[in-house]
Parts: sequence; C-alpha cells; structure tokens
Amino acid sequence: MIKLLKINKARKMDSVVEIIDEVEKVTKDLHPQVDENLPPIKLFISVDQLAELKKSDADRELHAKMFLTPKEESLEVDTAVFNEFKVKFDKAFSKLGNENKCCPYCKREYASAPAEVKQCLGCGKGFFKTKRPQDGQTVLVREEQRELMSLQWKNIKKAELIERINLNALEKVRQRMEQRDAKRYSIYNAHFTLVKQHTAKALVSGRFRLYSSFIYYMAEHDRYKKDFATALMYYFYLYYMQLNGASNSIVFGDKVSVNVRIIKRIANLLNMINTPATECAEFFEYAIKKTTAFELENLPYSITDAYAHLVQAFKEEDRRKNPRKIEKKIKGNLFKQTLFHAF
Repeated sequence: MIKLLKINKARKMDSVVEIIDEVEKVTKDLHPQVDENLPPIKLFISVDQLAELKKSDADRELHAKMFLTPKEESLEVDTAVFNEFKVKFDKAFSKLGNENKCCPYCKREYASAPAEVKQCLGCGKGFFKTKRPQDGQTVLVREEQRELMSLQWKNIKKAELIERINLNALEKVRQRMEQRDAKRYSIYNAHFTLVKQHTAKALVSGRFRLYSSFIYYMAEHDRYKKDFATALMYYFYLYYMQLNGASNSIVFGDKVSVNVRIIKRIANLLNMINTPATECAEFFEYAIKKTTAFELENLPYSITDAYAHLVQAFKEEDRRKNPRKIEKKIKGNLFKQTLFHAF
C-alpha cells in the first residue's frame, strides 16, 4: 500500500539556513514508500468459483450480516454530482473529426488525404486520419485531439468476461433475452445478466472478494456500453473495497494492494474528461454511498481515507512518468511557501 504523504504545517523560521533545511526535509517525502510485498487483489474469476456459490452455508451468511447494511438503512445521496460527471462524459465522447475529406481547421478539401498530415497546404496545421468509435466513420482529426481520440477508443474496449465461461451457453442466454424483449442484445449483455444473478449470493455468503470481482465485471459492462459515469462509480467502489482488503473469509483487512487495472481504468476515464483525481472528492463519496452494501464504520479505511489514498496513488504515478518536472514544481512551491511564512 502507498504510504500517505504528510506535510507538517509551515512554521516561521529565522534564517535562510533553516528555510533550506525545511525544504529539503519535506522534499525527502516526495516519494512515498510502496510495499512491494503486498500482492494485488486478483480481479478475474473462473467458472470454478461460481460453483462455490451453489453451496449453502448458514454460518457464513450469519457472520456476513455483521458487515452488511440492512436495505431499509440505505444511505441518502444527492445525484447532482453524478449528473455533472455524466454531462462531462457526454461532452468528452462527442464525435471528433471531419468526414468530408476536409482539413478540420480551414476546410481545405483533399481528394485523398494521407494517414498523417504534418502541415495542411491551406493553413499549415497538422491533422491525422482515423476511424472514430461512435460510428466507425473514417475522419480527419485535429492534431491536438489525438490523445482524446485515443482515450475514446480505450474506454470502449470489449468488456472482460469470466474466465473459461461457455460462450455457447452465453449465446443461448442472449437469444432468449432477444426473444423475450424483442430487442437486440450482445453477448456482453448476456454476461452481465449472469453476473447479476451471482453478485447477491457472493455478498450474503461473505465472499467479499468474489463480490468485488462481480462489481468489476459490472463496471466493465457499463464502460463498454458507454455508460461512463456509472462505470466510474463502480470502479471507485471497487477501489474502496480492495483498499479495505476485501476477503472471501468473511472479513476485511487482508494485506493486499489495489489491482493496477482498476487504477488504469479510472485514469483513462478521468483523462478523457480532463478531470484530475484531486477534483473527484464529491463523486468518490457519492460512488461509495450509492453502491455500498456494507456498514462503513466496520471497514478499516473510511471514505475520506480511501479517497486520500487514491489521490496519492495518482500523484505517485505522475511522479513516475514525470519525476523531474513534478519534483521541481513541488520543491519550488514549498520553497515559496516557506519564504512566505518566514518573512
């Protein structure tokens, strides 16, 4: 687990030497210690684990109730922040590019535009040719939208499925669903239906880690069908459960780390809407209170603690990608703040 960075409140200092010493003291904490010995929680489950849910165990269910919140005591949550993020995702996933073989800046027409245009013959700006995820159309896209286009594709990658699941059986479920509802369904819709059937059983039987894996598959389904705000909500909930050490032994507090795939999923979604983790406090709290099945006070980490851990995890990732840039910026800010308090 990542040790949270703690910076003491600045105090008034009497000399330049003290100022420099204080800056160096705080700078030593720029790289929190990561315990590499903590294994990440495994996300994927196999069909063998589903068989365990068929076994009835009254003792397990009684013990599990100690952690579960009664339905009548579900938490009241304001949906405003969810709606705000939904609007952000709708805007970020809007169609990019020009389908008319025209420069996306000056509209200069190209009879056959190459895959990469460093400088438009009309305006001198760069663009590239690609397919867009919303409709599969080949379009010319502005160079500054390259990363956003990449994130749009990343965030609709096919959803993960339970390992070794029988695809023929899923296909039959899909067909029955279509006959019943007179609607078109994908194999992923059928998989989601199967997951929902097992989720409650995993929860009430105290198999909390298995339950968290089902939540992952549900988040994957929502992400794949482009319900990004709901997917992010479930990924946050999953982060919270994994940080708290969800176990199949009807307890929390196992010495494990959050699976890196969850952090990547969260990062891709937040990057698409250009929103840093530091601006997600309200949505993180909403996500836990909206989805949790547990008595929060019985878990090792509070919502506030878990969110602080999430923010620190993202800061650590930023430092790994841009170590010199981040350290220089933070050290400079600390030096300015120390000077301010000293004089």
